[in-house]
Amino acid sequence: MLNKKFTYLILGIIFLAAVLFRFINLSSYPSGFHQDEASLGYNGYSLMLTGKDDNGNFLPLYVDMFGDNRPSGYHYLTIIPIALFGLTEFATRFPGALFGSLTIFSVFFLANVIFRSKTVGLLAALLIAVSPWHIVISRASGEAVIALFFIILGFSLLLQGLTENKNKFIILGTIFVSISYFFYHTPRIFVPLAFLVFATFLFPFWKKEVKLIRIKMLLVFIFLSGLVFYLVFFVNGGTGRYSQVNIFNNFETKFFISQELQEDGLAHSFGYSSRIFHNKITNYGRIFLDNYLHYFSGDFLFTKGGLPIWYSVPRMGLMYIIELPFLLFGVYAILKSKSRIHKLPILWLIIAPIVGGITMDDIPNVNRSITMVPVLEIIVAIGFINAMNLFHKKKLFFVILSVFLFLGNISYFGHQYFINATVHNNWYRNNGFSKMMKVVNENYSKYDTIVVSKFQGGIYPLILFYSKFNPVIYQKEGSPKDKEYGGFGKFFFVPQDCPSVNKDSRFPKGKLMYVDNGTCLDSEILNSKKKTFIIREDGARAFRIIYD
Repeated sequence: MLNKKFTYLILGIIFLAAVLFRFINLSSYPSGFHQDEASLGYNGYSLMLTGKDDNGNFLPLYVDMFGDNRPSGYHYLTIIPIALFGLTEFATRFPGALFGSLTIFSVFFLANVIFRSKTVGLLAALLIAVSPWHIVISRASGEAVIALFFIILGFSLLLQGLTENKNKFIILGTIFVSISYFFYHTPRIFVPLAFLVFATFLFPFWKKEVKLIRIKMLLVFIFLSGLVFYLVFFVNGGTGRYSQVNIFNNFETKFFISQELQEDGLAHSFGYSSRIFHNKITNYGRIFLDNYLHYFSGDFLFTKGGLPIWYSVPRMGLMYIIELPFLLFGVYAILKSKSRIHKLPILWLIIAPIVGGITMDDIPNVNRSITMVPVLEIIVAIGFINAMNLFHKKKLFFVILSVFLFLGNISYFGHQYFINATVHNNWYRNNGFSKMMKVVNENYSKYDTIVVSKFQGGIYPLILFYSKFNPVIYQKEGSPKDKEYGGFGKFFFVPQDCPSVNKDSRFPKGKLMYVDNGTCLDSEILNSKKKTFIIREDGARAFRIIYD
């Protein structure tokens, strides 16, 4: 039995390890800076200076970048670090890294509530501290990581409150899980569904002894569901992201039904059989199941990882290979346990990928399924402890060997993340963009217009971020973003990869600076022009800057 002082000492050491993994060289790793991160940082900057987002909305609950209407919680959390450190990559990534580090405490609490074991809690906290999945998202301005912190803490308090019938824990838990709604979309489905399943499983409504807390559970569920309903249907922008990615609106899912019916017709199949086998229910069901099962694949968890690709670490999964046998043994040990509450990690794990299952685009998705992380590590902790107990007299050998193998896995992850990932497919993270903007900023006053190629897609958040563009001026210009043949300030966006050569009558007149795709071929037209090439860390040209 661990005493309190020793437990807190170990937990403090684990927290320091989590901080180290999440904060060391935070501004440089991950290499590059994605436009999603830039949008978070610039909108925090805009809110700090004007109280409005970059669209001119006052204290918004959602911030729209490309029609996605992201919950604005993270944007507000960037205000203090931006005030302290300026509009930088470090300040933007600070909230994710901080709450990612703090998550070890909430995981310890959750594991301790479920298993009443400080040893399980400490081991689960340690596994979260070094989890590749959690580290990568924490370091990349991860809104989902902050939502996860509040989900874990909230459910820990709710479970404690319901099992001990303590109102203060129930109220605090309800508040904390509700806060997660303001950081990411996934909790809005996961939280009410998980609460309903957990409450029904732990406190079967047909048993007389749960009458006293039945009304409390009902009130909590009504509040959690009602808040989701309000945020989605009564706040402008609430359905934005869902309408973009759900399987029911997706063109492919609709196309599959019509294609299958057409094929049945060509094969002279009877109409009623076609409708039985090829309808919305069967089609959406197959797609959901296919998406859902991706989240339990070996590729996703242990060898390749998930999407979006800018979160991926080359030749690395989201968990360590050494965790696989302990994960399997942990599942076995939990299923074998006679305690109902011990089954919660399995139930949680079953529910967690449902959100990913009903969405398309970047499947399997590391953000939408992040609620899997804490229970996976708790199950691994259970598996490790149960496996260790099997060794009896050879426990020390088992622990030393396991530690050695874990350190080997962690070292490999560190090498892949801090070395290989900086040059592996680094264009997905806009590697070289900050160098390009440094050159542009140095020459901004010398030119009438900066003509920027949109070969990388929606880049306006990066331009706003690295130029520290005045939010007041941007809002006065109507928040124009980066529409083709338009722009803001001196920035003018065009679809051509090489605007310095492929000039257009719609280009502004005057003294121009061109930002081309780095792959643009040399041209005799430019022989007399001054050029600057921006080189990515992989040695390839990212941009070509031409001075008129």
